[in-house]
Amino acid sequence: MKRAWGMMIGRQALFCIATAYLFFRSWKSLLFLLPYFVFGILREKRQCLQREKELFAEQFRDGLQCLLSSLEAGYSMENSFVNAAEDLQVMFPKDAPIVRSFQKLCRQLANGKPIEELVYAMGENSGLEEARSFAEIFITAKQTGGDLPKVIRSVTDALYQKGEVAREIASILLAKQLEVKIMRLMPYAILAYFQVFSPSFLSPLYAGLFGRVVMLAVFLVYLAFCLWADKLAAIEV
Repeated sequence: MKRAWGMMIGRQALFCIATAYLFFRSWKSLLFLLPYFVFGILREKRQCLQREKELFAEQFRDGLQCLLSSLEAGYSMENSFVNAAEDLQVMFPKDAPIVRSFQKLCRQLANGKPIEELVYAMGENSGLEEARSFAEIFITAKQTGGDLPKVIRSVTDALYQKGEVAREIASILLAKQLEVKIMRLMPYAILAYFQVFSPSFLSPLYAGLFGRVVMLAVFLVYLAFCLWADKLAAIEV
């Protein structure tokens, strides 16, 4: 986590330094860019949490599949969770979110806590809507004596279908997201080109009030484009 924070801070600091030089040619403008520095870190953090959430959703589907396999093999619900936790340790790294969640549930299960309470807590702590929905369905089926393997199978099938739709949308957006990344870099590439090969061409924009206002307006338009592009790409299934 510390490494991820360091990389985020480094990327945003590099962006602000490049902006201060290429757009304003003034290190004092770093003070003006400080709010964007903080906003950029928070933005990257949200994206990182969203990626972790999507990863956990995929792992959660696999976890339910392991649980279902143990149930269909004739194990009790409690032992099925233990077996599923062991299978997940083989499938994923030890620090994977789904492995930690199932291991925590199994430890508390060994201490005598009710399975319904533990499944509900896992759903709430995960922050995943699919996990919360599964917990509610699981508790209802357990209390009413429903066919748990059938319930888990139907939930698993629905989650896999949702995952397929999400992957299809992601593949469609992949090319567009690459285009957006290139468009974000283009203003910096153009300014850097003129700075190296024809510095006098842009000199009027770095001297006097009018030139600085023009560059500020260009930078604000650039930020508006970035925000607009982020909203277009923020599609949730």
